[in-house]
Amino acid sequence: MGAVAESRPSTESRSKWQELVRNVRRYWYCYLMMSGTFALLLAFAYYPAFSAFYHSFTNWDGFRQPDWVGIRNYQEVFTSEEIFGKGFRNMFILAAWQIFRSSVFPLLGAALLYRVKSEKTAYFFRLLFVLPIVIPGLVGILVWRQLYDPNVGLFNEILVGLGLTRLAWLNSPDTALFSLIFMGFPWIDGVGLLIYLAGFLAIPLEIIEAAIMDGAGTVRRFFSMELPLIIPQIRLIVILNVIGSFQNFGWQLLVTRGGPAGSTTVPAWSMYKAAMNEGRYGVASAIGVVLFILIFALTLINQAAIRSDIEYEAH
Repeated sequence: MGAVAESRPSTESRSKWQELVRNVRRYWYCYLMMSGTFALLLAFAYYPAFSAFYHSFTNWDGFRQPDWVGIRNYQEVFTSEEIFGKGFRNMFILAAWQIFRSSVFPLLGAALLYRVKSEKTAYFFRLLFVLPIVIPGLVGILVWRQLYDPNVGLFNEILVGLGLTRLAWLNSPDTALFSLIFMGFPWIDGVGLLIYLAGFLAIPLEIIEAAIMDGAGTVRRFFSMELPLIIPQIRLIVILNVIGSFQNFGWQLLVTRGGPAGSTTVPAWSMYKAAMNEGRYGVASAIGVVLFILIFALTLINQAAIRSDIEYEAH
């Protein structure tokens, strides 16, 4: 009996391999087309990631043979005031603002659009909110930099008109980070608005009609029924914005260069500066690995939350 029991797993595994071989022979053209995609993923996604992990333990300038230094680069990351002190603090402040901004303003815009009865009017406002997506982000950043100009910027002209003193918005450590946060007003992201609107439109009409018949007003329906039903969309927007906040350094690159006095620096900017300006690819790789671990942990938490929601709905 024991010999028979031991032969069963090997027989099952052999049959699975045989089935796989048959599928490959039958659908060889599909596997051939997918092999090109996998080759590109290996070359441009997985290889750079593994290379960065290896070089995070080395002293490398991008050209010469890397020298193994162990965890010295990570020690520098976690002891540097610019990277770990100011950088991570600013990154979490900007991420918290992104969470609030993406969870409130596009959501309110989508809720208002959801209540517009006329299809033409709803389409007009939807187009109005989504149209800024086609405008390159660089254009928006340059416009805001002009608005913050200490000499001819609109904001300082308003302050002068009110009898107040001009401010060095982007040139002062006291106001630079706030100035970056204020960029993008009124903070209604077109993509987020469309995702929220899709969630509202997916709510069964019978539920809304039943709530209206029970006397539930607009505000009560929003907080008691509609908002809980679009939690998956809210979670998606939050995780996407957090990941984007950890990776983004466009404002620092084009507007502040991480200054003044490191008041707007973030780890992603320090990674770019270490690699491109200083030629310290080992330190840059170490910063990238730390950011990857943070983003990966957040992704796992998000997946666990989604799985728990699915199991709860199943029961």
